[in-house]
Amino acid sequence: MKHPLPTASTSSNASTSEQRTGVSTGQRQTSIIDFSKRPVTDKRRQQITDLLINFVVKDVRPLSALSGEGFRDIMKFFEPGYKIPSHATLWSNIMLQYNTVKARISNEMKDKSVSLTTDLWTSCTMDPYITITAHYITDTWELKSRVLRTTIMPERHTAVNIAQRLKETIEEWDLVVFCTIHDKQHEPGNGALRAVSPPPWMCRTHIQLAIKAGLHLPEIAKTTDAARRVVSHFRHSSVAVCALKKRQEQLGVKVHKLQNDCATRWNSTFTMLERLYEQRLPVQAVLADETVTKVGIRRSLAMRECQWELVAQLIPVLRPLAKATTIMGGENQSGCPSSTPSY
Repeated sequence: MKHPLPTASTSSNASTSEQRTGVSTGQRQTSIIDFSKRPVTDKRRQQITDLLINFVVKDVRPLSALSGEGFRDIMKFFEPGYKIPSHATLWSNIMLQYNTVKARISNEMKDKSVSLTTDLWTSCTMDPYITITAHYITDTWELKSRVLRTTIMPERHTAVNIAQRLKETIEEWDLVVFCTIHDKQHEPGNGALRAVSPPPWMCRTHIQLAIKAGLHLPEIAKTTDAARRVVSHFRHSSVAVCALKKRQEQLGVKVHKLQNDCATRWNSTFTMLERLYEQRLPVQAVLADETVTKVGIRRSLAMRECQWELVAQLIPVLRPLAKATTIMGGENQSGCPSSTPSY
């Protein structure tokens, strides 16, 4: 059966449809597949590359993340016409972005009085690093902190070696240094620091040095060691963790995990003791349960009543010191008004 000839009515309807859609009936609309296969312009290619660099830098990702098969599948789906640049090209773009940001920060610090702080730390792979941070106030009275350098430091962390790293940073950035901050006033070689930025200031907010000395007192040290063993047991035993959660629910205690402390952060010891004392009843119940804790382990982890009392006494003493450490360690405000009384 032949298709009927178009009438005036059908021709009129087709014409109206063309006017409404703006597409001739003889033309095929672009499908989503055709749209995704459109050619990538140089401008868009650079925009995508900049976004990839931003992803690597902001999220601290390795360049190898961009060469993974799964990531390439995503890029192929969203932008089939884009080819991810080589490792060398990406690294070149990162260095270009680094130099741009460095020039902007250098210009921002120009003719400003800059204070420097250093941090010596060790990575999880036991590589020693030094980080040098600049602190200054902008023309709009905004306190800024910029990390100028994070480099490996295999040599001994003495004042002489630290001073050399500071000198290199000051020369590289052409800084007008107001002061440097250090925490060991009587360390041999501190004269080298004086040569970098006179006068040297001892860190007034290093209260952890005094607090650590207190935590090393024999009775306190024994108590914190005992607490650390209990926490370590619950952090490494899945059976104990499940039993603790069940006891917490039965006793109506907040369902919180025990916290380990870190040797380089004294306030983590306060957090560990505070959390352990909060969970004292469910912890003791789990340790007393023979179906969960073996007799030998229970005896080695048992804390005496006098030790629990000492923990209770330490918590209110350490709490304001922990708060002071948090305030003085802030990056966006000065700690001087909080540490120096106003007369």
